[in-house]
Amino acid sequence: MESANRKFYFSIISYVCGERSRGEDMKKIAFLRPAQTLSQYEMDYVRLLEDEFELQVFTVGESAIGSENVSAVRLKWPDQFMWNGRERSFMNAFYARVFRRRYHLPGLEKVLKGFDIVQAGEARSEYSYQAALLKPHFGYKLFLSASENQPIFEDCNNSMRRRIELVLERTDHAFCIPMEAQERLISAGLASDKITVIGHGIDCDRFCPAGEKVERDFRVGYCGRFRKEKGLSNLIRAAKESDIELLLLGEGPEEDELRKIAGEKVRFLPARLYHEIHTFYHDIDLFVLPSIPVPGLVEQFGFVLMEAMASGIPVAASRIGGIPNVLGDVGIFVEPGNVEELKNAIIKIRDDADLRKELGIRGRARALQLFRREAVVNKMRERYRKVL
Repeated sequence: MESANRKFYFSIISYVCGERSRGEDMKKIAFLRPAQTLSQYEMDYVRLLEDEFELQVFTVGESAIGSENVSAVRLKWPDQFMWNGRERSFMNAFYARVFRRRYHLPGLEKVLKGFDIVQAGEARSEYSYQAALLKPHFGYKLFLSASENQPIFEDCNNSMRRRIELVLERTDHAFCIPMEAQERLISAGLASDKITVIGHGIDCDRFCPAGEKVERDFRVGYCGRFRKEKGLSNLIRAAKESDIELLLLGEGPEEDELRKIAGEKVRFLPARLYHEIHTFYHDIDLFVLPSIPVPGLVEQFGFVLMEAMASGIPVAASRIGGIPNVLGDVGIFVEPGNVEELKNAIIKIRDDADLRKELGIRGRARALQLFRREAVVNKMRERYRKVL
Protein backbone atom coordinates (compact mmCIF):
# COMPACT_ATOMS: atom_id res chain seq x y z
CA MET A 1 0.00 0.00 0.00
CA GLU A 2 2.78 2.42 0.96
CA SER A 3 4.65 1.60 -2.27
CA ALA A 4 1.53 2.28 -4.34
CA ASN A 5 0.99 5.58 -2.55
CA ARG A 6 4.57 6.55 -3.26
CA LYS A 7 4.18 5.83 -7.00
CA PHE A 8 0.99 7.88 -7.09
CA TYR A 9 2.72 10.71 -5.24
CA PHE A 10 5.55 10.86 -7.77
CA SER A 11 3.18 10.64 -10.74
CA ILE A 12 1.59 13.88 -9.51
CA ILE A 13 5.02 15.45 -9.02
CA SER A 14 6.15 14.60 -12.55
CA TYR A 15 2.98 16.01 -14.08
CA VAL A 16 2.96 19.25 -12.10
CA CYS A 17 6.62 20.13 -11.82
CA GLY A 18 8.53 18.81 -14.81
CA GLU A 19 12.31 18.74 -14.65
CA ARG A 20 14.28 20.73 -12.11
CA SER A 21 16.33 23.63 -13.41
CA ARG A 22 19.11 25.34 -11.52
CA GLY A 23 19.79 29.05 -11.65
CA GLU A 24 23.20 30.65 -11.59
CA ASP A 25 22.32 33.28 -8.98
CA MET A 26 22.20 32.91 -5.21
CA LYS A 27 21.71 29.42 -3.83
CA LYS A 28 18.12 28.88 -2.72
CA ILE A 29 17.03 27.50 0.65
CA ALA A 30 13.49 26.44 1.51
CA PHE A 31 12.57 26.49 5.21
CA LEU A 32 9.64 24.20 6.02
CA ARG A 33 7.32 25.15 8.88
CA PRO A 34 4.12 23.06 9.22
CA ALA A 35 2.14 25.16 11.69
CA GLN A 36 3.61 28.63 11.51
CA THR A 37 6.19 30.66 9.67
CA LEU A 38 9.57 31.64 11.06
CA SER A 39 9.20 33.48 14.35
CA GLN A 40 10.69 36.90 14.99
CA TYR A 41 13.26 35.08 17.13
CA GLU A 42 14.34 32.89 14.19
CA MET A 43 14.20 35.79 11.76
CA ASP A 44 16.83 37.60 13.83
CA TYR A 45 19.54 35.19 12.75
CA VAL A 46 18.08 33.93 9.46
CA ARG A 47 18.36 37.48 8.11
CA LEU A 48 22.11 37.18 8.54
CA LEU A 49 22.06 34.54 5.77
CA GLU A 50 20.38 36.89 3.27
CA ASP A 51 23.60 38.18 1.79
CA GLU A 52 24.56 34.74 0.49
CA PHE A 53 21.33 32.76 0.07
CA GLU A 54 17.84 33.34 -1.29
CA LEU A 55 15.51 32.16 1.47
CA GLN A 56 11.86 31.14 1.32
CA VAL A 57 9.54 29.87 4.05
CA PHE A 58 6.68 27.45 3.36
CA THR A 59 3.99 27.23 6.01
CA VAL A 60 0.29 26.63 6.63
CA GLY A 61 0.23 29.27 9.37
CA GLU A 62 -1.83 32.44 9.31
CA SER A 63 1.09 34.81 9.69
CA ALA A 64 3.84 35.58 7.22
CA ILE A 65 7.12 37.07 8.38
CA GLY A 66 9.61 37.98 5.72
CA SER A 67 12.09 40.59 4.59
CA GLU A 68 13.81 41.67 1.40
CA ASN A 69 15.37 38.26 0.68
CA VAL A 70 13.16 36.09 2.91
CA SER A 71 9.67 35.49 1.56
CA ALA A 72 6.91 33.48 3.22
CA VAL A 73 4.43 31.38 1.24
CA ARG A 74 1.31 29.96 2.85
CA LEU A 75 0.29 26.55 1.51
CA LYS A 76 -3.46 26.12 1.83
CA TRP A 77 -5.50 23.05 2.64
CA PRO A 78 -8.57 22.43 0.43
CA ASP A 79 -10.91 23.40 3.28
CA GLN A 80 -9.32 26.84 3.42
CA PHE A 81 -11.01 27.61 0.12
CA MET A 82 -14.47 26.68 1.46
CA TRP A 83 -16.91 29.06 3.06
CA ASN A 84 -19.66 26.75 4.27
CA GLY A 85 -19.06 26.06 7.97
CA ARG A 86 -20.27 22.45 7.79
CA GLU A 87 -18.01 21.59 4.85
CA ARG A 88 -15.07 23.28 6.54
CA SER A 89 -15.59 21.35 9.77
CA PHE A 90 -15.77 18.04 7.91
CA MET A 91 -12.64 18.75 5.85
CA ASN A 92 -10.72 19.82 8.95
CA ALA A 93 -11.44 16.47 10.59
CA PHE A 94 -10.75 14.52 7.37
CA TYR A 95 -7.34 16.03 6.66
CA ALA A 96 -6.29 15.91 10.30
CA ARG A 97 -6.88 12.14 10.32
CA VAL A 98 -5.57 11.23 6.85
CA PHE A 99 -2.57 13.57 6.53
CA ARG A 100 -1.71 14.31 10.16
CA ARG A 101 -2.54 17.88 9.31
CA ARG A 102 -0.48 19.50 12.04
CA TYR A 103 2.78 18.30 10.48
CA HIS A 104 1.88 18.04 6.79
CA LEU A 105 2.52 20.75 4.18
CA PRO A 106 -0.14 20.47 1.42
CA GLY A 107 1.06 20.95 -2.15
CA LEU A 108 4.73 20.93 -1.18
CA GLU A 109 5.55 18.96 -4.34
CA LYS A 110 4.44 21.96 -6.41
CA VAL A 111 6.82 24.52 -4.94
CA LEU A 112 10.24 22.93 -4.35
CA LYS A 113 11.52 23.07 -7.92
CA GLY A 114 14.79 24.97 -8.16
CA PHE A 115 15.81 24.86 -4.51
CA ASP A 116 19.35 23.83 -3.59
CA ILE A 117 18.65 23.09 0.08
CA VAL A 118 15.49 22.15 1.94
CA GLN A 119 15.65 22.79 5.68
CA ALA A 120 13.16 20.49 7.39
CA GLY A 121 12.64 19.68 11.08
CA GLU A 122 12.76 16.63 13.33
CA ALA A 123 13.40 13.17 11.87
CA ARG A 124 9.96 12.10 13.15
CA SER A 125 8.06 14.96 11.52
CA GLU A 126 5.63 14.33 8.68
CA TYR A 127 6.98 17.27 6.67
CA SER A 128 10.54 15.92 6.98
CA TYR A 129 9.23 12.68 5.50
CA GLN A 130 7.62 14.67 2.68
CA ALA A 131 10.94 16.38 1.97
CA ALA A 132 12.77 13.03 2.01
CA LEU A 133 10.27 11.53 -0.46
CA LEU A 134 10.62 14.48 -2.83
CA LYS A 135 14.41 14.70 -2.68
CA PRO A 136 15.24 12.23 -5.53
CA HIS A 137 12.99 14.11 -7.93
CA PHE A 138 14.28 17.62 -7.24
CA GLY A 139 17.89 16.84 -6.31
CA TYR A 140 18.21 19.25 -3.40
CA LYS A 141 20.23 18.67 -0.23
CA LEU A 142 18.11 17.77 2.79
CA PHE A 143 18.89 19.29 6.19
CA LEU A 144 17.16 18.51 9.47
CA SER A 145 16.81 20.76 12.50
CA ALA A 146 16.66 18.66 15.66
CA SER A 147 15.75 19.64 19.21
CA GLU A 148 14.23 16.41 20.50
CA ASN A 149 16.05 14.78 23.39
CA GLN A 150 13.72 11.77 23.52
CA PRO A 151 14.57 8.46 21.74
CA ILE A 152 13.67 8.91 18.08
CA PHE A 153 12.06 5.49 17.63
CA GLU A 154 10.14 5.65 20.91
CA ASP A 155 6.48 4.52 20.56
CA CYS A 156 6.89 3.92 16.81
CA ASN A 157 4.96 1.28 14.89
CA ASN A 158 6.62 -0.42 11.90
CA SER A 159 5.25 2.07 9.39
CA MET A 160 6.48 5.07 11.36
CA ARG A 161 9.87 3.46 11.86
CA ARG A 162 10.27 2.94 8.10
CA ARG A 163 9.41 6.59 7.49
CA ILE A 164 12.01 7.79 9.99
CA GLU A 165 14.63 5.45 8.53
CA LEU A 166 13.95 6.88 5.06
CA VAL A 167 14.35 10.43 6.39
CA LEU A 168 17.68 9.58 8.02
CA GLU A 169 18.89 7.71 4.94
CA ARG A 170 18.26 10.74 2.72
CA THR A 171 19.47 13.40 5.15
CA ASP A 172 22.62 15.21 4.04
CA HIS A 173 23.14 17.01 7.32
CA ALA A 174 21.40 17.84 10.60
CA PHE A 175 21.64 20.89 12.83
CA CYS A 176 21.16 19.96 16.48
CA ILE A 177 20.13 22.51 19.07
CA PRO A 178 21.04 20.63 22.29
CA MET A 179 23.77 18.00 22.59
CA GLU A 180 21.15 15.40 23.51
CA ALA A 181 19.59 15.71 20.05
CA GLN A 182 22.94 14.75 18.51
CA GLU A 183 23.10 11.64 20.69
CA ARG A 184 19.57 10.64 19.70
CA LEU A 185 20.28 10.99 15.98
CA ILE A 186 23.48 8.96 16.20
CA SER A 187 21.64 6.25 18.15
CA ALA A 188 19.01 6.20 15.40
CA GLY A 189 21.64 5.62 12.72
CA LEU A 190 22.71 9.03 11.38
CA ALA A 191 26.49 9.29 10.94
CA SER A 192 28.19 11.67 13.37
CA ASP A 193 29.94 13.53 10.53
CA LYS A 194 26.50 14.54 9.25
CA ILE A 195 25.66 16.40 12.46
CA THR A 196 26.58 19.88 13.68
CA VAL A 197 25.56 21.11 17.13
CA ILE A 198 24.71 24.79 16.69
CA GLY A 199 22.71 25.70 19.78
CA HIS A 200 20.50 28.77 19.61
CA GLY A 201 21.68 32.24 18.81
CA ILE A 202 20.41 35.52 20.24
CA ASP A 203 21.10 39.20 19.72
CA CYS A 204 23.52 39.94 22.55
CA ASP A 205 23.41 43.64 21.72
CA ARG A 206 19.67 43.73 22.39
CA PHE A 207 19.84 41.39 25.39
CA CYS A 208 22.40 43.22 27.47
CA PRO A 209 22.76 44.49 31.05
CA ALA A 210 20.65 47.50 31.97
CA GLY A 211 22.22 50.82 32.81
CA GLU A 212 22.09 52.18 36.31
CA LYS A 213 19.36 50.33 38.24
CA VAL A 214 16.64 52.07 40.21
CA GLU A 215 16.59 51.30 43.94
CA ARG A 216 13.75 48.85 44.67
CA ASP A 217 12.96 45.56 46.39
CA PHE A 218 14.53 42.32 45.14
CA ARG A 219 12.53 40.73 42.30
CA VAL A 220 12.42 37.23 40.87
CA GLY A 221 11.13 36.68 37.33
CA TYR A 222 10.00 34.04 34.86
CA CYS A 223 9.24 34.56 31.16
CA GLY A 224 7.55 31.99 28.92
CA ARG A 225 4.57 29.68 28.61
CA PHE A 226 2.44 28.87 31.65
CA ARG A 227 2.45 25.10 31.29
CA LYS A 228 2.60 22.26 33.79
CA GLU A 229 6.13 21.18 32.82
CA LYS A 230 7.47 24.65 33.70
CA GLY A 231 6.85 24.00 37.41
CA LEU A 232 5.49 27.49 38.08
CA SER A 233 3.29 26.43 40.99
CA ASN A 234 6.50 25.45 42.82
CA LEU A 235 8.05 28.81 42.00
CA ILE A 236 5.01 30.65 43.39
CA ARG A 237 5.17 28.64 46.62
CA ALA A 238 8.91 29.24 46.98
CA ALA A 239 8.50 32.98 46.38
CA LYS A 240 5.63 33.23 48.87
CA GLU A 241 7.58 31.36 51.55
CA SER A 242 10.57 33.67 51.08
CA ASP A 243 8.34 36.80 50.95
CA ILE A 244 9.77 37.92 47.61
CA GLU A 245 8.14 39.79 44.73
CA LEU A 246 7.64 37.53 41.69
CA LEU A 247 6.97 38.64 38.10
CA LEU A 248 5.47 36.08 35.70
CA LEU A 249 5.42 37.19 32.07
CA GLY A 250 3.52 35.14 29.51
CA GLU A 251 0.37 33.11 29.06
CA GLY A 252 -0.77 29.52 28.85
CA PRO A 253 -3.21 26.82 30.00
CA GLU A 254 -2.05 26.89 33.64
CA GLU A 255 -2.67 30.60 34.16
CA ASP A 256 -6.04 30.31 35.92
CA GLU A 257 -4.72 27.71 38.38
CA LEU A 258 -1.60 29.75 39.06
CA ARG A 259 -3.63 32.86 39.80
CA LYS A 260 -5.60 30.92 42.40
CA ILE A 261 -2.48 30.19 44.47
CA ALA A 262 -0.67 33.48 43.84
CA GLY A 263 -0.28 35.91 46.70
CA GLU A 264 -0.26 39.69 46.61
CA LYS A 265 3.45 39.80 45.71
CA VAL A 266 2.97 37.72 42.55
CA ARG A 267 2.34 39.84 39.45
CA PHE A 268 1.16 38.44 36.13
CA LEU A 269 2.38 40.40 33.11
CA PRO A 270 0.90 40.02 29.60
CA ALA A 271 3.01 38.40 26.88
CA ARG A 272 5.18 40.81 24.91
CA LEU A 273 6.40 40.88 21.33
CA TYR A 274 9.87 39.43 20.90
CA HIS A 275 11.51 42.79 20.22
CA GLU A 276 10.14 44.05 23.57
CA ILE A 277 11.05 41.09 25.81
CA HIS A 278 14.58 42.29 26.58
CA THR A 279 13.19 45.06 28.78
CA PHE A 280 11.65 42.46 31.13
CA TYR A 281 15.10 41.31 32.26
CA HIS A 282 15.95 44.87 33.29
CA ASP A 283 13.10 44.73 35.83
CA ILE A 284 14.26 41.61 37.73
CA ASP A 285 17.25 40.56 39.83
CA LEU A 286 17.02 36.78 39.43
CA PHE A 287 15.60 34.63 36.63
CA VAL A 288 14.20 31.22 37.58
CA LEU A 289 13.33 28.28 35.30
CA PRO A 290 11.83 25.66 37.69
CA SER A 291 10.98 22.97 35.11
CA ILE A 292 9.70 19.58 36.27
CA PRO A 293 9.50 16.18 34.53
CA VAL A 294 6.23 15.45 32.73
CA PRO A 295 5.63 12.16 30.83
CA GLY A 296 6.49 12.62 27.16
CA LEU A 297 7.99 16.09 27.68
CA VAL A 298 11.56 17.07 28.53
CA GLU A 299 12.98 20.60 28.70
CA GLN A 300 15.01 20.91 25.50
CA PHE A 301 17.05 24.07 25.36
CA GLY A 302 15.43 26.94 27.22
CA PHE A 303 16.60 29.96 25.26
CA VAL A 304 15.14 32.25 27.96
CA LEU A 305 18.22 31.16 29.91
CA MET A 306 20.43 32.63 27.20
CA GLU A 307 18.44 35.86 27.24
CA ALA A 308 18.78 36.17 31.01
CA MET A 309 22.51 35.41 30.94
CA ALA A 310 23.13 37.86 28.10
CA SER A 311 21.23 40.47 30.13
CA GLY A 312 23.60 39.95 33.06
CA ILE A 313 20.88 38.44 35.27
CA PRO A 314 21.78 35.50 37.57
CA VAL A 315 19.85 32.29 36.96
CA ALA A 316 18.49 29.50 39.16
CA ALA A 317 17.10 26.50 37.29
CA SER A 318 16.14 22.85 37.59
CA ARG A 319 18.76 20.26 36.76
CA ILE A 320 16.73 18.63 34.00
CA GLY A 321 16.85 18.04 30.23
CA GLY A 322 19.06 20.40 28.25
CA ILE A 323 19.21 23.11 30.93
CA PRO A 324 22.64 22.12 32.37
CA ASN A 325 24.21 22.31 28.89
CA VAL A 326 22.97 25.87 28.48
CA LEU A 327 23.68 27.17 31.98
CA GLY A 328 27.00 25.40 32.51
CA ASP A 329 28.62 26.53 35.77
CA VAL A 330 27.28 30.09 35.81
CA GLY A 331 24.01 29.48 37.67
CA ILE A 332 22.50 27.70 40.65
CA PHE A 333 20.82 24.33 40.10
CA VAL A 334 17.98 22.85 42.12
CA GLU A 335 16.34 19.44 42.01
CA PRO A 336 13.12 19.49 39.95
CA GLY A 337 10.03 19.86 42.12
CA ASN A 338 11.93 20.58 45.36
CA VAL A 339 10.24 23.74 46.68
CA GLU A 340 12.45 24.00 49.77
CA GLU A 341 15.64 23.85 47.71
CA LEU A 342 14.25 26.41 45.27
CA LYS A 343 13.32 28.75 48.13
CA ASN A 344 16.82 28.46 49.62
CA ALA A 345 18.42 29.23 46.24
CA ILE A 346 16.29 32.36 45.88
CA ILE A 347 17.13 33.55 49.39
CA LYS A 348 20.84 32.82 48.87
CA ILE A 349 21.02 35.01 45.77
CA ARG A 350 18.86 37.71 47.35
CA ASP A 351 21.08 37.99 50.42
CA ASP A 352 24.44 37.87 48.64
CA ALA A 353 24.99 40.92 46.42
CA ASP A 354 28.52 39.81 45.50
CA LEU A 355 27.23 36.42 44.31
CA ARG A 356 24.53 38.13 42.22
CA LYS A 357 27.13 40.32 40.57
CA GLU A 358 29.52 37.42 39.94
CA LEU A 359 26.84 35.18 38.39
CA GLY A 360 25.62 38.05 36.23
CA ILE A 361 29.10 38.80 34.87
CA ARG A 362 29.93 35.14 34.23
CA GLY A 363 26.56 34.53 32.61
CA ARG A 364 27.03 37.45 30.24
CA ALA A 365 30.51 36.19 29.32
CA ARG A 366 29.15 32.68 28.62
CA ALA A 367 26.39 34.08 26.40
CA LEU A 368 28.89 36.15 24.41
CA GLN A 369 31.18 33.15 23.98
CA LEU A 370 28.61 30.48 23.06
CA PHE A 371 25.26 31.97 22.13
CA ARG A 372 25.79 34.96 19.87
CA ARG A 373 23.51 34.64 16.86
CA GLU A 374 26.42 35.49 14.56
CA ALA A 375 28.27 32.37 15.75
CA VAL A 376 25.24 30.17 15.08
CA VAL A 377 24.75 31.64 11.62
CA ASN A 378 28.42 31.14 10.77
CA LYS A 379 28.12 27.44 11.65
CA MET A 380 25.03 27.14 9.43
CA ARG A 381 26.63 29.07 6.58
CA GLU A 382 29.80 26.98 6.71
CA ARG A 383 27.86 23.71 6.66
CA TYR A 384 25.55 24.80 3.84
CA ARG A 385 28.60 25.70 1.74
CA LYS A 386 30.36 22.42 2.48
CA VAL A 387 27.38 20.21 1.63
CA LEU A 388 26.66 22.11 -1.58
